[in-house]
Amino acid sequence: MPDPLEDEEREIEKILLLGRNDDDASLNMLSNIRNAILDLDLDLSIKFTDSKGSMSYYGVMTLPALIVNDELVSYGEVLSKETIINILKEKL
Repeated sequence: MPDPLEDEEREIEKILLLGRNDDDASLNMLSNIRNAILDLDLDLSIKFTDSKGSMSYYGVMTLPALIVNDELVSYGEVLSKETIINILKEKL
């Protein structure tokens, strides 16, 4: 199955957040990811999408979902900034 994000510039984007703009959990997760990136002084962009194709590709049924370097690392819960920092240190 082709990756639905393949047409986009994926070399820069290492973090993908699957969520919805009208969902507090997704927006809280986005904020925690941004703060973790700032604390680590990383130059990363975050792709935030509610694409059903992306959810299907990664097998996500519950939002929000965090994908780092094309690996699903979390879904269905809002991770703390500290947890995200640990994940980024391990995965990047």
